Amino acid sequence: MNSPDSTVIRHHLVLANPSRTSFDGQIVDTYVETVERLGQQVVVRDLYAMGFDPVLRNEERPIEGDGQLSDDVAAELELLGASDILVLVYPIWFALPPAILKGYVDRVLGSNYSFRDVQAQAGHPAVKGKPLLSFSTSGTSLAWLHEKGQVGSLREIFDAYLWQGLGMTRAEHIRIDSVVPNMDADYAAEQLERVRSTAERTCAMLLSDRHSARTAGVMSRTND
Repeated sequence: MNSPDSTVIRHHLVLANPSRTSFDGQIVDTYVETVERLGQQVVVRDLYAMGFDPVLRNEERPIEGDGQLSDDVAAELELLGASDILVLVYPIWFALPPAILKGYVDRVLGSNYSFRDVQAQAGHPAVKGKPLLSFSTSGTSLAWLHEKGQVGSLREIFDAYLWQGLGMTRAEHIRIDSVVPNMDADYAAEQLERVRSTAERTCAMLLSDRHSARTAGVMSRTND
């Protein structure tokens, strides 16, 4: 794999929906179009299209020392390591993300990263110090999800846990509810505008972070 240009701001986007033509797919298209328009890049990892294997094997588990690194996981880690942000796009099924995304967390984000590392918030080398941005969709209303405690549960399990346990800098979650077949066109356009504005704001944040890091580097060298 060729080494990516380190001067380019890169978004690592993971899509976990078996239908590329779903509303989740439209979220991806809108996000990619916006980011590229602003001069940044997006690496899209469509887990179903890739045929990603979500099953963690015993030899991959970092129980004692390092687990074995499978080729597909090594490729993902290389892409993640060259990114500036991790973006997740997925539907909510039975109160949780699809199993294939949980498998991605187990095999990729959990590679050579044990529960002790999570407890210590040591930071996974591939994503440490990077932000997490999530877009989730649900057929039910946000009010119903709140009533059932799903929003808080998902925030704690899949946002705060990953953000803090992996040593990431922050976590933001955009929830889009009432996503159903033949949904109202105006409502769909309104939600995609939320995606677009979030992408624009995220690009600006990453650019600011990059400039701040460069300034800090220059100041550090000046003071040496």
